[in-house]
Amino acid sequence: MRRLGIAVLLALAACGQKDAAAPSGVIGIAGNPSELKVNGETVPEAMIEAFAKQRGWNVTDPGQRQQVIDSVADLVAMAQEAKARGLLDDPILLAELEVERLNRLSGEFVKRSAPEPTEAELRAAYDQEVANNGATEFQAAHVLFDNQAAADAAVIALNTGTSFDDLIASSQGQAGVKDAKDLGWVRRPQVPPPLADALEAMAEGAITPAPVQTEYGFHVALLRARRPFQPPVFESVRDGVKASIQRKRALDLAAEVKAKAKIER
Repeated sequence: MRRLGIAVLLALAACGQKDAAAPSGVIGIAGNPSELKVNGETVPEAMIEAFAKQRGWNVTDPGQRQQVIDSVADLVAMAQEAKARGLLDDPILLAELEVERLNRLSGEFVKRSAPEPTEAELRAAYDQEVANNGATEFQAAHVLFDNQAAADAAVIALNTGTSFDDLIASSQGQAGVKDAKDLGWVRRPQVPPPLADALEAMAEGAITPAPVQTEYGFHVALLRARRPFQPPVFESVRDGVKASIQRKRALDLAAEVKAKAKIER
């Protein structure tokens, strides 16, 4: 029902723009007429077909066409009544509907302009992601300090008998400590590259011989264990890979359009 309501009001918004070339009823498009009229207003065949397409109905099937006709009749009748009751006089509502229309138009532009990734591109993206993840998972813990002096002191404490679990417990909530916890099983992309490199070089049970500096601060880390990483098979993540590529292409397209636009603030 909400989708019907939005469609109704978007049609109303188109009428509310008072375009002299637009039809005078609540339907904001012209075109070849269908057999449907509502309170004397003829519904274009294109609107019947668009409604059917949205719901996966076949307008060439007599039974399904009748369902479409009935639904569109309800839609138009509701729109006519909404107009009669003054909804088009509400500027806030019209502004919200205009945002809906522009969002829909922008989304359709992206859909039509950003090419669908090919099977080869999906495979290549999957292979790259597998390579980025590396062949190993690390079970690690760390304490992240905001200064090197505190991190150096922690390394000294660990080398003189303090257990890493005790270091985590005593560091939590302390000034200068940004994080102190078990990280669980992690892969290379899930931790900063310098820390990933350090974990790769460590033996199980070892601590970092010196604090590892990253963009987040100074890490003192323990490698509890390591194991081979088994990536999911391509078929199980294919849809996710496709969505990721499409999302990146949409963002790239938006950035390209914005770069060419003359935007004044």
